[in-house]
Amino acid sequence: MEGQAIAQAPAPRLAWLDGVKGLAILWIVFFHFFKTYEDNRFPDALRDGYFAKFLNLCGADSAAATLLCVAKGFFVAVSNVGFHAVGVFLLMSGFGLTFSLARTGNPLDGWWGWYQSRVLRLFPMYWIAHLIYLISPFQAHLEPLDYRFILSFLGDRIIPIYMIFSYANAAWWYFDLILELYIVFPLLFRLLQKAGAGWFLALCGLATIASRYVLLFVIPASGNWLLGGFFGCRLWEFALGMVVGLWYRQNRDWVEARLFNPITLLAGALIYTAGLYSYGSRITYTLTDALIGTGLSVVIAHIAYQSRRLPAFESAIAYVGVFSYGLYLIHQPYVIYFGERMRWMPLYGFVAAACPIIALLAIFSAQLEKNVNRIVNLEVKRRDKVHSASAEDSATGSTLGGGRAKKAV
Repeated sequence: MEGQAIAQAPAPRLAWLDGVKGLAILWIVFFHFFKTYEDNRFPDALRDGYFAKFLNLCGADSAAATLLCVAKGFFVAVSNVGFHAVGVFLLMSGFGLTFSLARTGNPLDGWWGWYQSRVLRLFPMYWIAHLIYLISPFQAHLEPLDYRFILSFLGDRIIPIYMIFSYANAAWWYFDLILELYIVFPLLFRLLQKAGAGWFLALCGLATIASRYVLLFVIPASGNWLLGGFFGCRLWEFALGMVVGLWYRQNRDWVEARLFNPITLLAGALIYTAGLYSYGSRITYTLTDALIGTGLSVVIAHIAYQSRRLPAFESAIAYVGVFSYGLYLIHQPYVIYFGERMRWMPLYGFVAAACPIIALLAIFSAQLEKNVNRIVNLEVKRRDKVHSASAEDSATGSTLGGGRAKKAV
């Protein structure tokens, strides 16, 4: 059973990879916090004329005030697009799963054991997050508790998609997207092995565009399907992560030399910018998440990689990244609760107050995830010991029985 691997000492981690996940989850948390606080008082950063509207809103009357307003506008814009970091997590998820399998080409205990380990990784903390939502104070409860809570607890965040996708804790929609990708991962992994990286990316890219095109033009459906209700609409980000994970396992130095250089950083920034402009029409929206996930992953990877120059900062974001799953699961009801009560604050005051709240949430969720993982690991060890003892008794009994039968003859 691959559950045994969970209980063993962890393999050495990639600091920059954990740093990417740490930066991504902190950006997402701050985005949810900020969106609640700002309550549509600022212009939409993804619409034309954003900075002109923001400067008009500021009413700056001097060059210094204008510069300050531009800086404030940039900060607000970055805060308002934090949801883009979801694509980074998808790419990192594909990277991590493939990197761990690329050395052997197969799970140690087969795909059934691999699925078991994924369930043990995902569900216990997900269930705990639901229980915390029920009993913890200082959380926003925007919808009544009803049958949808039971469906969500069981892992359903897509049917009926109009009613459950954003129910209770809207961030939980991502859980089903990851489940879908885990279900198809063995097929994707075998396709990558058989077809090679180039054909694999071409096929996954075409599948992504086709999925989004069909849902936009052929059978117009809820935007939630494109956001993540159907994995095909987000397949490119996951598939690209798989390819990079495979290459990184095969030749780490080669990948780092090409990934962490100024030209790649510039390319990533340009791809991300193209993704921002792709919101302009429905036809270009078929490319939006692929462009944003690709470009932004490169940019954030560079930030995380360069953070090694600041060891304390590197350690902090890597720590958050290691336990990003717990923070993702519990943060949103808390930041909505506090964000609603901090709307009276000026922007600078809000940021000063939000940072320690987010830090406390990160610390709390990390400790919670540690304890949940420890309990799960202990249970896995206990079950493995029982299983081993049962198998040994069965084998011994079979041998003794055979001996008695022989003697009787």
